Amino acid sequence: MVLLGICQSNGRWVILLLLLGLQLVASAPSGAEPPPANDKRSRELRAMLTVGLMPASPAQEAFLDKVVFLVARQTLSMEMVQGTFIWARRQADWPYPYFEQALRRRAKRLKIEI
Repeated sequence: MVLLGICQSNGRWVILLLLLGLQLVASAPSGAEPPPANDKRSRELRAMLTVGLMPASPAQEAFLDKVVFLVARQTLSMEMVQGTFIWARRQADWPYPYFEQALRRRAKRLKIEI
């Protein structure tokens, strides 16, 4: 499920797409196989990251694809990705670099390589 909110900030429209993480985590059975990379949650996460972060190169698109894949495999938590996404959006008009750098650092602390 996607929560879509539109707000006006400094005369410009900003689209915020947020996934309801608790519902996604609660709906995933423990010990089950990871969901396929093309399931609905993965598509919604990819759409949120694309619209919210505005990747500008194929390398940036590939990074987002890998993030979605790692969330689908439950290697990265949805909460970590969403928290980093929200933080990065507050940093600058173009939040992608903030998101990538912060997510890589947070994952590295957990010994996860992105």
